Amino acid sequence: MALISDEEITAVRNRADIVEVIGHYLPVNKKGKSYVALCPFHDDHSPSMSISPDRQIYKCFVCGAGGNVFTFVQNFEKVTFPEAVAEVAKLVGYPLSVDPAAQKKPEDPHRETLYRILDETIRYSMYQMNTEEGKQYRDYLEQRGLDQKTREQFQIGWLPSQDQLYRFLHAKGYSDSDMVSVNVVRTSPGGLHDVFSDRITFPVHDPQGHPIGFSARTIDKNNPSKYINTNDTELFRKGDLVYNYHRARGAARREGQMIICEGVTDVIAFWQAGIENCVCTLGTSCTEQQIRLLKGSAAELVFCYDGDQAGQNATWRAAKMAMAAGCQIAVIRNDTGMDPDEILRKEGPEGLQQLTKQKLTWMEFAIDYLKKQTNFDNYQERREFVRKAQAEIDTLTDELDRQHFTEVVADISGFRLEYQKKETPKQVRPLPAARTRDGAEEAEELILAQMMAHPEATARFEEKLGYLTDPQRNTAAMMMIDQQRRLGHTDPAALMDRAESEEIRRLLSRLATGWAYELPYDEKVFDGAVRKIRISIKEAQAEAFRRQLQQPMNAHSRDLLLKEYQECLIELRGYIDEENSTESN
Repeated sequence: MALISDEEITAVRNRADIVEVIGHYLPVNKKGKSYVALCPFHDDHSPSMSISPDRQIYKCFVCGAGGNVFTFVQNFEKVTFPEAVAEVAKLVGYPLSVDPAAQKKPEDPHRETLYRILDETIRYSMYQMNTEEGKQYRDYLEQRGLDQKTREQFQIGWLPSQDQLYRFLHAKGYSDSDMVSVNVVRTSPGGLHDVFSDRITFPVHDPQGHPIGFSARTIDKNNPSKYINTNDTELFRKGDLVYNYHRARGAARREGQMIICEGVTDVIAFWQAGIENCVCTLGTSCTEQQIRLLKGSAAELVFCYDGDQAGQNATWRAAKMAMAAGCQIAVIRNDTGMDPDEILRKEGPEGLQQLTKQKLTWMEFAIDYLKKQTNFDNYQERREFVRKAQAEIDTLTDELDRQHFTEVVADISGFRLEYQKKETPKQVRPLPAARTRDGAEEAEELILAQMMAHPEATARFEEKLGYLTDPQRNTAAMMMIDQQRRLGHTDPAALMDRAESEEIRRLLSRLATGWAYELPYDEKVFDGAVRKIRISIKEAQAEAFRRQLQQPMNAHSRDLLLKEYQECLIELRGYIDEENSTESN
């Protein structure tokens, strides 16, 4: 299997700007010489990820995540290192000589068969849509604004009656059990029958773009089930997925927000209006798994459910769930009485673009939602409105917001409410990590940081010490020596490409963003750190000798061991005296 060469990896990394790449996935803001962003690798509510354009690395000072441009993409997208390199190469326009995607291990053959059945169903349904029998369905979609280009883009089709799909797939050689397992065919006492017979089909895909099921609509006004979805299968779990996520994810990252609506035609309407960062939950029931999936797509989730009571109730439930997961929330006010596709047909793209500007903050929506459910002529209901509204106000961190919405609730309810400034509990800030560890550990990280920043420190390390006591830190030191010999300098971002574990990457990231990296090279300081390590090593050896001397042994062995112990103590005393002499000067 061909691998991406080191030269190409270096070329891609040198062309990439880590701020721009992370900005493709997350909103980033400039802060001094660096940039900051909400860390996507833990439940972050205030920007704790620092991005250094000078060193081309990032570091979260809460969860410890860190690395270079490839590490970020690898962890964010949950892909392999070669796939991350390929993704960055695509973003910066660098043509790789190999395609890692083409060299991935093949999928499970059984799942590949299921994907093929669904692909065949999509192609068959699209073909049937363009037949004479499908004309009334084409006309219906045309009236709804879904022209041929849109139908092809979203692979919209139609499946005829008389179990024609089953016969088509059977003729292709697919087994009955596989057709049933993906729920395009069902079993009944009368035999095998098409699930989506005489319905318009909207294919649903997983985040990787594999087809996994369908949402299907009837145009029969007498049919009580306007939409039906694929039942849960080994590929399709309605509560785990959102429609159009695989298409909308990139746009959501660029825009910094993902719009969430109810149905597939709403999504398509937004797309036709040029708003591509839109998905739907195939109904109003939103799950925690869907929220977790959406949280990784954008910093802000914007709910655009219907303006009726059911839609507003669903917005309340989903938004509360999203906030509990640490998401930023907004709500689009749709009081037009029309679905997005109706707005598009009647008002054109401008109508939908204008709708997206009717964005409420969570508190604006919450107060409006609670107000509509309250009979203000009833004292108990007014009192309950205040209690619920104040509970939401208590979650706000901005004092101006807290004061403003307290006044709004007082005006609406008629109760006299006094704004209470939120007391911020005093936090006990932990000491920097270097000060909570023993002197040898701090000294080793000082040495490594200086080696990373200054070539002369690396030469001094090889001359005076040559190794470190901690295996991970020693590995980092050897990596720096090797890189200096090859390149003549140390590049923190390039080092991370060669790190064989997440622990090493985090160590390198911590070193490159720590205080010791910024220090100018001082040989006396560096030698002092070397002495601390030597003292620590000799103290450990002396303690080991003492323990051994307490064990039973013959006189000759004891004399030899005692001699080594005394030599160790002499060396230890010499290092300590040198340390004391240096400190006194």
